[in-house]
Amino acid sequence: MKSIFSVAKILIITIFTFILLDFVVGKYLYKKFIRKNFKDVDTSFAIKDKVYDHKFVSNFKGLAGWGNIRFEFCTDSNGFRSSCEDQFRNTKNFDIGFIGDSFTEAVGVDYKDSFVGVIESNLKNQKIANLAVASYGTAIYFSKINYLLDQGYNFKEIFVFIDLSDIIDDTLCYKLDNGSVKRRSTFKKCFEGDLEFQDSLNEFLKKRLRLTYETKNLLKNKLVEKKIISLKPSLLQTEHERSKWTYKYESAKYNNYSLEEATNIQLENMNKLSSLLKSKNIDLTIAVYPWPGTLKNDVENNKQTILWREFCKNNCKNFYNFMKPFFEISKNKEFYEVYKMFYIENDHHFNELGNKIIADNFLKLYNKK
Repeated sequence: MKSIFSVAKILIITIFTFILLDFVVGKYLYKKFIRKNFKDVDTSFAIKDKVYDHKFVSNFKGLAGWGNIRFEFCTDSNGFRSSCEDQFRNTKNFDIGFIGDSFTEAVGVDYKDSFVGVIESNLKNQKIANLAVASYGTAIYFSKINYLLDQGYNFKEIFVFIDLSDIIDDTLCYKLDNGSVKRRSTFKKCFEGDLEFQDSLNEFLKKRLRLTYETKNLLKNKLVEKKIISLKPSLLQTEHERSKWTYKYESAKYNNYSLEEATNIQLENMNKLSSLLKSKNIDLTIAVYPWPGTLKNDVENNKQTILWREFCKNNCKNFYNFMKPFFEISKNKEFYEVYKMFYIENDHHFNELGNKIIADNFLKLYNKK
């Protein structure tokens, strides 16, 4: 009995000492001896733009990060994300231009595994440009494409992958002002939805006890790896404010715009893009796809699908509904099984398989034309 008590006493003292050490010098030790030994990310590829707010630098090659994921990231001479083999291509003439936000940029995966990369590898005779950058919305889609066309870029087709979160970007973050993008006065509120469901204990550990935080994550990852425990996505991923407007709209979260007012802002921006492309004889196709919360709480024929399908009847060459394949695969499956199949762990962006589902279904539709 005494030996058990002694072991428990030593264990408690050790844990207390570790936490005390962590509180006093944890941040310093983490930065000095731990962080520097990781493959660290280079964020210098993302810069501001005076016309359409932000973009990538040209001819970049380095290591990007998304959470704990590290992946190779390259841009071409135009500042478009590209395969690292093509990064020095020097052309302004493209057959297809893709534009969207972080889903189309494909954060967290190598270019070859992104849906644009997979499509490009299958359409070898087509010159393809990925114009997407994280946190773009419909105002930026119009402004960037308008600017590129003014600069002598040529496209035969533009595919706009409109994200569910674009409605936040268009009501809280950005607005059009004579063709340029300006930040709204509410810009600081753009990403408040990301904080809504944050774990307060995790946030405390990350800020105050960094070594404890990293040790906890390391232990958790090992237990998952050994299949001793399994992780379920956090509420942040399944009830995210940026995606749930199609089934639960609260105007206070969208700059006090009604749902009709908010979607009208998007429609106005996309009408400008449609008119611009028509004047240049460039085809427009709009695509939609689900977030995890969509698959858990909504239906395939949701407000996002209906909105852009109706818009495309008079304004697009095609409308691609990528809600459909994800809902079809999800039938008779537990949501968490579906989540693990398609999305980066504890995130709402597509993993390699999710990107492949988009690419495969895109190619089926594209090759039918």
